[in-house]
Amino acid sequence: MLPNLPKQNKRKEASFSLKFREWLMKNPRISCSFEMKDTRGKNSLKFSEVTDVQRNYGMSIKSDKGTLIRVQGLAGEPDYVYFRNAPSYLVINYPQGWVILDIETFIMEDKRSKVRSLSWNRARELSTVVVA
Repeated sequence: MLPNLPKQNKRKEASFSLKFREWLMKNPRISCSFEMKDTRGKNSLKFSEVTDVQRNYGMSIKSDKGTLIRVQGLAGEPDYVYFRNAPSYLVINYPQGWVILDIETFIMEDKRSKVRSLSWNRARELSTVVVA
């Protein structure tokens, strides 16, 4: 028997992911990665919500070395995808709308910020795309 996982509110993130997917099909981008985050109704996202593993993947996707990712597809998707020197983004859902933010920009903001979270207003200033 597997241990109980910590309670997390993944339903909102999954629901938002469907909305983002629909938007992305109407607004195609070049090949890139997206890490989805939901503020769970708050006006900010704690920097700690983006784990070191997620940050490392995002940065390796942008690097010369790149990274190979195993796809757990059920509908005929390829077994692996490889990203190298590719854009890597966080998509953060706030109550007011959502933003697409470069992972490197997020990490730099975390390092220089005097607060422990990224507000909606600051995220809009830093983002590549804002959908309100």
